Amino acid sequence: MSVHISDSLIFRNSWSTPELREWFDDAALAHGWIEVMAVLAETEAEFGLIPVAAAQKIAVASREIQLDDRFFTEVREEFERTNHSLLGLIRALQRRCPDDSGEWLCYGATVQDITDTQTARILVKVRDLFSRRMERIVQRLCDLARRHRDTPMCGRTHGQAGLPITFGFKAAGWLDEVQRHRRRLDEVGKRIAVGQLAGGVGSLSSFGPEALALQQRFCEKLGLGAPECSWTASRDRITEWTNLLALIAATADRIGHEIYNLQRPEIGELREGFVAGTVGSITMPQKRNPEISEHLGTLARTVRHQAAHMAENLVHDHERDGRSWKGEWAILPGACLAADKALALLDDLLGHLVVDGERMYDNLVATGGYVQAERVMLALAPRMGKQSAHKLVYRAAMEAAECSMPLRDALLAEPQIAALLAAADIDRLLDLQQGTGCCGAMVDRVLADAESQGLGSEQGSAGETGHAKR
Repeated sequence: MSVHISDSLIFRNSWSTPELREWFDDAALAHGWIEVMAVLAETEAEFGLIPVAAAQKIAVASREIQLDDRFFTEVREEFERTNHSLLGLIRALQRRCPDDSGEWLCYGATVQDITDTQTARILVKVRDLFSRRMERIVQRLCDLARRHRDTPMCGRTHGQAGLPITFGFKAAGWLDEVQRHRRRLDEVGKRIAVGQLAGGVGSLSSFGPEALALQQRFCEKLGLGAPECSWTASRDRITEWTNLLALIAATADRIGHEIYNLQRPEIGELREGFVAGTVGSITMPQKRNPEISEHLGTLARTVRHQAAHMAENLVHDHERDGRSWKGEWAILPGACLAADKALALLDDLLGHLVVDGERMYDNLVATGGYVQAERVMLALAPRMGKQSAHKLVYRAAMEAAECSMPLRDALLAEPQIAALLAAADIDRLLDLQQGTGCCGAMVDRVLADAESQGLGSEQGSAGETGHAKR
């Protein structure tokens, strides 16, 4: 097995997507670092810090460099010899620069200037990808919430049936949460899209009298903002990002966990769309396991632990601390890859979700009317007080439950209740088509919010019952 599972030739597509893997592999990182160094040289030449001819030759060498096995062997051997994170790359590039132009590489800059700047460029791309993925998820959830606005089902607390809700309300709750994450992604964008050009201790002392203007120009050329202050020891930007990934992955996990539970045969209200050929067990051939829902939990746990690790890196010694900063190199790729896979899986899961509205209603009926006990209590409360009504309905419900009696029979058998509520009143209060409160209205509000952002238009997805096809 590979050192990291996302590199495994067998398992990698369960832990990452090909698109994002390319952004974090050695070739992409090396290419990005070289590009940043070339832009730095070009900018420094504009400000008269290094010869223009040298910057031009560095740019040509950077464009023409072959990132082949020979190149990476050179870089690795130089790293192992010097134990310096980027010197091997710099020297390999220097050897490919004509004349003595390579002497001007990274003039006045430190390694963290190069790597932090490239990290920001990567995160900008990742954020854009995540925004697109979440737009698709919003569309899926809007469709579910709209179609099932009035589909009644059990609302459950502590794992037990509580009161009637609608499935549309449940989907709207997921949607509302995802919408908050979309806004958080928008808000974090300006904080992560910031370059780094600070020098040895962050003072820009090596970049001459126009250092701040040079810094501004350097960042602009790379599509980034310039920082108000050097952030070599301020890692809150990266930590905020990874904690946002933890929130997003946790929401995917929450949705998957709910589907996992509602797919259990004894509940049977939701199920993952079945793909022919999928095998749940090599010993139990009948199994259709909620594989996607389960794996969302695995990925989310991974991201949460990486976010916690990143929080440890907030504490630095003085102006730079390799213990903290270098930890990001191990944390960030894994967190981004796992979160991306979680979003891709959630999109797939919701797009092929099978909703069994009939089973939802049957499960409500199977409660024997107990899910409407609150309505009975509230109907009695104006006549005897809420606390007394609670005691009365509680006693009737508990005694009836012991002998598996329907709640209706227990209520009619209670003299105090029968004196205040006729049989027709009780039947009305126990009507399973009633009692979902403001579920529908909240669905409408959440859908209106999505539509105000140009999302949530109607689209087709998996059917009410039966098996979805992919």
